[in-house]
Amino acid sequence: MKKILVLFVAVLFLLSGVSACAEEYEVTLILKDNTSAGWRYLASAAIAMGEEIGVKVTENSPLETQDADQQYNAVLDAIEKEVDAICIAPVDSAGIVPALTKAYEAGIPVFTTNTRAFNEGDEVISFVGVGNEQGGYDIAKYMFAQFPEDETINLIIIDGNRTGQTTLDRIAGIERAIAEDGRVNLLDSQEAKFSRAQAQETMENFLVKYDDIDLVIALNDEMAIGSYNAIVAAGRVEEMLISGFDGTPEGLQAVLDGQISASLNQSLPGQGSEVIKAVKTYLDGGEVEEWIVVGGEVCTPENAGELLTKLIK
Repeated sequence: MKKILVLFVAVLFLLSGVSACAEEYEVTLILKDNTSAGWRYLASAAIAMGEEIGVKVTENSPLETQDADQQYNAVLDAIEKEVDAICIAPVDSAGIVPALTKAYEAGIPVFTTNTRAFNEGDEVISFVGVGNEQGGYDIAKYMFAQFPEDETINLIIIDGNRTGQTTLDRIAGIERAIAEDGRVNLLDSQEAKFSRAQAQETMENFLVKYDDIDLVIALNDEMAIGSYNAIVAAGRVEEMLISGFDGTPEGLQAVLDGQISASLNQSLPGQGSEVIKAVKTYLDGGEVEEWIVVGGEVCTPENAGELLTKLIK
């Protein structure tokens, strides 16, 4: 009987150990929408990493792109569910702060990815993403270098969403590059909400308004491709160069196909996997950096093929 009791206790111990190993952290992932290609790469990588390291990642992103109210409510929903952590790419970097403060007060750690919240402090454990200001500067400098030294560059910027820190930082980088180059004449800039369709419509209007456009810098690949579509439809594709930002598979393929000249590698899958690894490290009691940098390279015809192969393998 004593042997049976000892065996029973041993089995219970082993089962409890298996249960502990199988235990998962519950994490809510909130991106800017649940349809755009770039966010699908980030979400897929985050979920895959979670499955690998024992973190259950549930996405709760807005149905409509750039819907700040839905994002805010998604944070409140995660707080109510008492999840272990929240990972978010804010639509409205300032507007989301009260919700993140509520999470902090509830003892739920928050990690931002891709886009910072405004004045990140104690509410945010870590930001995982590219240096957007430097990225904006680097892509602009690269594009300006494609023109002769004595040639004026008439520039259009297809803007994103100026409530988001990502847009503000990228614009700041582009403006820094413009200030260093006397050839650049900024004709116009307009928000297109990171949407391919809205960028195409915006570019159509610019093509009617301006006869002489040399360069279009779009703040993501979707808007760059939308701009390209408008330019092709107008029969003006030979007149100007276009650049994007993100280094998505679609953007990299557009670089290889000669539709756009360059993009900026954000490594969106890298952002997804790294933010979940940071969450796991933190919840396990480890230390994480305040800023985990991923990506940052200018994507050109010379390296786009290699970067694309890494993304789709």
